Amino acid sequence: MTTNEIVAALDEEIKLLERAKALLSEGEPAKRQPGRPKGSTSKQTSPAEIAAKPRPTMSASSRERIAAAQRARWARQKGRAAPKEAAPVKKTGAKQSAKIEKRPIPAKKVAKPAKPSPKKISAKPQTTAETAATA
Repeated sequence: MTTNEIVAALDEEIKLLERAKALLSEGEPAKRQPGRPKGSTSKQTSPAEIAAKPRPTMSASSRERIAAAQRARWARQKGRAAPKEAAPVKKTGAKQSAKIEKRPIPAKKVAKPAKPSPKKISAKPQTTAETAATA
């Protein structure tokens, strides 16, 4: 056999195998591959579009109410009474930061030193040899 005949025989075998593969795979659905399907595109937003979108704002009174509620939660968690609400914030041309009330930190309790324990008397009776040695 020449090389051309070998190549022709291989081509015929390949065609037969491809037909058999097609017949076998007709009944099975195509397997999904991971990732986005080919040809699909996603909407890309530019940084200019993101910056142009207005952000929601919260009024100063709303922020103060939320802050007071959070301070009350912290006080309940620590077992203290809820702090009094702060005075309403005066509106001025410049922004004012809310004043934070400084609460005193409770002093830590110091443990008292332990009393010395009295010397224990041994329950073991002394032998005559020990009593003679001590005398």
